[in-house]
Amino acid sequence: MKKTLSIILIVLSSFIAKGQTLKDSVNVIYKNYFDLLKTKEKLDTIVLKVENFEELMESNNQKIKEITDAELFSLKKQLDQRRKKIINTTEFVFASNASLNAIKQLDATSDYLTQISSLNNPDNSDLGFSLSNKITLILEKEIFKGKSKINGIKKSKFLLFVDNIIKAPITQSLTSAIPVVSSIKSVFDLVIGNALKGKDTSIDDVVALKKSLQVYIEHYDGLAKSQIEFEQNLGNLDVRKEGLVLLLTQYTTERIHTLSPNIISQTDKKLSLTKLINKYYTKSDIQQRVDKITSSKPYDYNQHLADKRLSHPYYALNQAKFIRDEIESLCKEYISIFSSYQSSLKKVLIKSKNIGDANKIDAKITELENKLLNVQTTFDDNLNIDKLNTTFKTLMNY
Repeated sequence: MKKTLSIILIVLSSFIAKGQTLKDSVNVIYKNYFDLLKTKEKLDTIVLKVENFEELMESNNQKIKEITDAELFSLKKQLDQRRKKIINTTEFVFASNASLNAIKQLDATSDYLTQISSLNNPDNSDLGFSLSNKITLILEKEIFKGKSKINGIKKSKFLLFVDNIIKAPITQSLTSAIPVVSSIKSVFDLVIGNALKGKDTSIDDVVALKKSLQVYIEHYDGLAKSQIEFEQNLGNLDVRKEGLVLLLTQYTTERIHTLSPNIISQTDKKLSLTKLINKYYTKSDIQQRVDKITSSKPYDYNQHLADKRLSHPYYALNQAKFIRDEIESLCKEYISIFSSYQSSLKKVLIKSKNIGDANKIDAKITELENKLLNVQTTFDDNLNIDKLNTTFKTLMNY
């Protein structure tokens, strides 16, 4: 009994130590998982029955010949069920890992996000206006007013400086609207600085310029805020995703070590989950290992049922359920975040119809919605949650 409790405490300590390496939010999210590992059910029922059964078999070796055919059939059935659970767990782990890999691929969804980031390019005219051209026209109207110079500076030189300021975001970042907003404000500061040097630009001209630029600042600032919120939400899910990968890795490692104690080399402990599965936990490999153990004494069901290498405790099923449920929840939240991002962008674009082409803006909204739908469809296909659920149900059937 003490030996069994010691083993369980070691497993618990391993999980808790792993959890302590995660961020605080993961510790909160996975508290239920660690509590699950501490449940009384883990400390009694199946685990203790296996221990008691082993002791019983050792004390009754002399009576083994008295076992009836019906009892032998029952023991054989128990061993067959145990074998199926051990082997079917590999399928569940494989499907879980595939789903997690699909989530990782979603982070790299380029087509949809590229379309959005291109809207921050000052030369982009998908919405019916180009910021570079608009700024030039506004300066022509509000500041130069047909003049070739203002306060001794040629219009061509001044506009060249403005053009360089506006297009600076192209070399800084195409994925954030913040540099664009900063560039617009820099142009305004440039005009004010010039206005202070002479009488060609009045305070009314500066006020008119500020009013004309404000709508573009609001447009790009709106894009920026939507993107920042989107990235923050993704970042929060990334923490959960990494935590879930750690849990599935630990779960897989436990199952491997149960069947083949200490088989994973020190170097291989650093392998990614996918490589760990490919090397130590394929269905065919586990099946061969199980059959190798049972084939030595094919009819000694008592010995095999008492063999700790062939154990599959009930708490492992609870672990599997937790992992399956978390993967499903995580996937739904990823799609929800993308949908919220699309909704936020749509509001910004609709509000900007007064500075662009309404038809082009509607077309861009439709294009983004179609691309997001394609992201969701591809994600669902790669995620293959039906496969994950099927492997889980198969695991629970025995």
